[in-house]
Amino acid sequence: MVATLALSPNDITTKLVYNYLDSINVSLQESSAENSTLTLEDGKILTGTTSVVNGLTETFITGLAAKNETNAAEVQKWLKLTEEADKNPSKVEKELNEHLTTRTYIVENYLTVADLVAFARIYNSVEKLSSNERFELPNLTRWFDFIQNTAASKSGPKSGLNTVKIDLEAPKVEKKVEPKKSKVDKTTKDQSKGNEVTEGKKADKKAAKKADKKEKETSTATSSIISPSLLDLRVGHIVKVDKHPDADSLYVEQIDVGEAEPRTVVSGLVNHIPLDQMQNRDVVLVCNLKPASMRGIKSYAMVLAATSAEGKVELVDPPPGSKPGDRAYFEGYEEGTPEPVLNPKKKIWETLQPGLITTNKKEASWVNNEDKSVHLLRTEKGICTVPTVINATIK
Repeated sequence: MVATLALSPNDITTKLVYNYLDSINVSLQESSAENSTLTLEDGKILTGTTSVVNGLTETFITGLAAKNETNAAEVQKWLKLTEEADKNPSKVEKELNEHLTTRTYIVENYLTVADLVAFARIYNSVEKLSSNERFELPNLTRWFDFIQNTAASKSGPKSGLNTVKIDLEAPKVEKKVEPKKSKVDKTTKDQSKGNEVTEGKKADKKAAKKADKKEKETSTATSSIISPSLLDLRVGHIVKVDKHPDADSLYVEQIDVGEAEPRTVVSGLVNHIPLDQMQNRDVVLVCNLKPASMRGIKSYAMVLAATSAEGKVELVDPPPGSKPGDRAYFEGYEEGTPEPVLNPKKKIWETLQPGLITTNKKEASWVNNEDKSVHLLRTEKGICTVPTVINATIK
């Protein structure tokens, strides 16, 4: 007996999870019932969105399952909590926004069914939010934009959830212009008294303005600090690579970065590295650049490669023993938390990239332009290196 999913017409959440993989061994049937049902191969019937997506994940889409009991309990907590999204979306959004302050995904550091379910359940509400309202929920907004451009990039549109245009920049606030007060003729005595009060107010305003300016300068200096810890660097394994159908200089790779499914990555390496040397190898990637279309194919990460002054290009190699998904970081910045998605307008990558070079020992590193200190790129297994090029630019 083949498992059968009877999909309720309004159950977008289950549809999104079902469509996550191109095909699964589950027969899909449209249903007019209020709740979706999943009939398993042993005849057991699961009813309701949460039960059905749990059944799909446990049996057919195991890549979205939690990796241990603690994480599994966390997944169930968020599946339950987000059930309130229809009745009280604001409450769910605020809880997610707070929870995602230092997280890329809802549970641990990898994609689970909780991310897809939460995304589907708050989709309609987030879609209707104004730019100002989204700005009040920065962590939720970044996570939502990240999920719609990665995990839900294919299954979302197939399920009726089209990409929501999101501006990650703070909205501009227009200053209110106070109406001018009319002048009133006064006696000489009143004028003198009024002048004293006005001068006092001017002095107070000047002092307040000076203090406010100093506070803003301090705040700006603090917020403008850009460090390598903002980069989500990971070990990846190329499981498949082909030439781009519409661009002679581009490869299209499928790279395992420790998530449920490989990421599609487009790299301009055709003229530098032969196809057979790209196949089945480990690499280091930047995983939180904003996804970008390259000749019609969207790329969801960037492979790091070093280019010498003579133009020789070599891929950055993770240390032996590394596995897909292992975190890479620059020594001295291991405690930082990467941004879920780098905001292109803040030029974070563009600011850091000029400091990425290989050392005389062929080690990948970042050189701090302020104090010229060298920070080696590593994982818990050791230092990331290149085969031969030294003093080469990494990008």
